[in-house]
Order: sequence, then C-alpha cells, then structure tokens
Amino acid sequence: MERTAFHTLLTLLFSLLFLNVQAEELYNKEEIQTRLEAMECIIKPRYNTVVENYIKGYFAHDAFKAKLILGRTATFFPIFEKYLEEHDMPEDLKYLSVLESALNPKAVSRVGATGLWQFMKETGTGYGLKMNSRIDERSCPNRSTMAAMEYMENAYKRFNSWELAIASYNCGAGNIRKAIKRSGGKTDYWEISKYLPRETRNFVPAFLGAAYMVQYHHLHEVSPEYPHLDYQLTESELIYHKMPFKTIAAVAGIPVSVVESLNPAYKKGYVPANVYGHWLVLPRRTMQAIRDYIHLLHPDNGSTNELPPLPELVAEKNYSPDEHYYQTFYTTLEGDRLDALGKIFSCSGFNLKVWNNLTDNQLPQGKELLIWFPKELNRYQPFSEKVEVLNIEAKTPKKVENVRALAPKIKPIDPIRLTPIPVDKHPHLPFTAITLSAAELKLAREQKEKKLNLKKMKSWVGKKPFRKKKNERN
Repeated sequence: MERTAFHTLLTLLFSLLFLNVQAEELYNKEEIQTRLEAMECIIKPRYNTVVENYIKGYFAHDAFKAKLILGRTATFFPIFEKYLEEHDMPEDLKYLSVLESALNPKAVSRVGATGLWQFMKETGTGYGLKMNSRIDERSCPNRSTMAAMEYMENAYKRFNSWELAIASYNCGAGNIRKAIKRSGGKTDYWEISKYLPRETRNFVPAFLGAAYMVQYHHLHEVSPEYPHLDYQLTESELIYHKMPFKTIAAVAGIPVSVVESLNPAYKKGYVPANVYGHWLVLPRRTMQAIRDYIHLLHPDNGSTNELPPLPELVAEKNYSPDEHYYQTFYTTLEGDRLDALGKIFSCSGFNLKVWNNLTDNQLPQGKELLIWFPKELNRYQPFSEKVEVLNIEAKTPKKVENVRALAPKIKPIDPIRLTPIPVDKHPHLPFTAITLSAAELKLAREQKEKKLNLKKMKSWVGKKPFRKKKNERN
C-alpha cells in the first residue's frame, strides 16, 4: 500500500515537472513582451516579472481556468460594456472583473468580498447594494456593475490616473493618498507602488495580465468554452413584484436552472418584491413573455384577469437552446464599428466579436460578419401569437418604415421593434435584421385591407400607442 502511494506521488511530481518544462517552452518571452508593450490599454503596458507570472498563470500553468474565464466573457462583457458606455468610461475597465472574480458572480474571497466586482459588505452598502437573507446584489450583474462603475468614476476624478484608480479599487483611496505622501508627492503608480500594501503592488500588473489574456488568447492555442446562445443574448428587466423562479421558468419556457444561473443574487429561489425594482436577467428571446405575464397580473386599467394555468416546466433533457436561433450575414461598409452594428442587430459589439473570432475592434470594408438572431420572441397567453424575427426580403424598407400600427386590444408592455436602417446608408444590411411585433403585423395587414388613411391616425410620443380618432372607431 505504501509502495503504491509512493509511486503515485512520484508520478505526480514528474507530471508537474513535465508540465512546467513544457510551459516554459511554449512561453516565448520576446514575442510576448513585444506584443504586450504594443497592446492598446488604458494603462501603459509595462513588461516585468510580475506581469510575466500572471500571463504564464493564464496560459502556461492553468489554461483550463483561462478557457472558463474566456467563456464567461460572452455572458458578462456585453452587460459591462453597456454600463461603461452609459458612464462614458473606457471599455478596458471590464478586465477588472476578470482579475477580481474570474467572472464568477458567486465568487467569495477569504475576507468576504463577493460577486463579479468583489465588493466588501460595507463598501457595497455605501454604493447602494442590498444584502439581506433574500438577496445579495453584489452578485447581481447589473447592480454590482453600476456600483463598480460609480466607484471607478469617482476614483478617476480623485486621482486623474487609471493606474491609481484601479489600485484604489483594491486597497482604498486612503492607502493611495498615503503612498503619494510617502513618495514625496509623486503620482505615478510605478513610482509609488513600493509604498502600497503588498497585494496592491501586484494589482496593476495583474490587470495587464488579464487584458493580455483576453486580447491574445488565440495566439496561445487557448480556445474559449463559450456557453450556448441563451447565455450570450440576454436582456435585463426591472421586476417590482415577487416572482418565483419556477413561475419565471414556466412562463419563459426555459429550465429553472437557467433562471438561477443568470440571476445569482437571489438566495431563496424568487425575485423579491421591491418598490424600486430588482433586476431579472433572461435570454432575450424569452423576456417579452415575462412582460406579458406581468401585464396580466397588473393590467394598466386596474381590472383583474383570470390567469390561464402555467405551462409545464421545461426539463433539462428537453432543453435545446441553440435550436431557437438562426444565423444571417452582413457585409461591412467603410466606417462600420462593432458597437454601432451591435445596436443595429440588437446585440452587443462583443457578441459580434465572439461570433466572428475577431481579435480586435477594427472592421475592414467588405468583411462578412455572422450574426445570430432568435427565431422568435416568446409571448405568453393570451398573447398567443409569437413575435417572429421575419425574413422580409420581398418587402422594401420603405414599406416597412411606413407601417403605423393601431393599438392592439391587449397591449404588450413594450412592443418589440427595431428601427429600419436607411438603404442608402447600409445597402448590404439584411432585411432579417428588422423586427416587428406580431400585433403590429396583424394590424398592419388590417390597415392594408381596409385601406385606412394613415394621415388621419393620431400618435403620442413615449408609451402611448398609435390610435384612431373616436369618430373613426365604428
């Protein structure tokens, strides 16, 4: 028995030694240093032994961890980019969550920091994050990202340096001010780093290592393990009323596990009621069904409706999310940008980057981009007609632009539509990118049959729908 244990230990030691030697052979220092120092980043890249060790950690020693992190970027980076754009902050700040939590919303450090952005309880409370027996918003992708962006915005205003702002995220603004004072008033991170806490001295190099890993993983033979499309094309909605996960799953037509995975902040298997709302994240193709259900529960006119029975829960073995999507292609024009195209195609620029294996944000003219769309956007009874993403190649964009829908008898909370793109600006844009709700299409057909005069229709800006004048209702 002892002999077997000894042989097992010896085999393990030789395996580790072999892997370490192999890792060193795969790590070309000169190439990586040149690549790193040319990398576009809000922090001026600097190659040193600490940065080198972080890069080796991702690619040479723990490539499996790198695959997991890179796969999670497809779920969380689109959310981060949305808030970074809203705060007018650099896109590179999304790498901060990589080194904080490895993009794990349930991550908890040895000192109790929790979530994607690793907020301590006191700091999270100071930025408005709720933590109680039912919810921990440090694990909420939306709330925690809002708080992190607010913190970084304040830190940059205070220090006027992204290096110092990022370092302060780890050790606090007070320690940064002390280090500046001890250095004789210097404000360069690399010059004051020796006066910072030991962990913070490595924080900016770790940021550079994370940025390098995301941007150059394709050159290190590390293939991301991206999740299925239901985890990539998601949508967030504020929910004000208590909703059990099982109800959400039944209405949306997805397994409970998907609801749990996309909403890790809720501890008790339901979204608690809150007058200010709690964020619900679901696959984009399913969110309209939840809006329909909420509208039936709490109609605008205050009336009560007899709810139909909930559908049966979708079992894991019957869940095939990729069957609900189809692909189309778009040929880029001069001046196209990923973020702008993402808005056109109702996805994010990072989605387009992932789907097309793009290694940077540059789009040459004439490049064919693959784009994924939901086949239909689910509705809930009695909204029996599903919202389809239509192939309307037989129609011209002009005809689509001229459609003005009457208010349906049972009005969706937010009719789903994308603004058609002028043909002269995007001649190669596939018409499949244009979506209209089923209710709008039905009423558009009725308008055509009755040959209604669209000039006599009155519209209101905002939430109020298009309606006919009273004297035209009969």
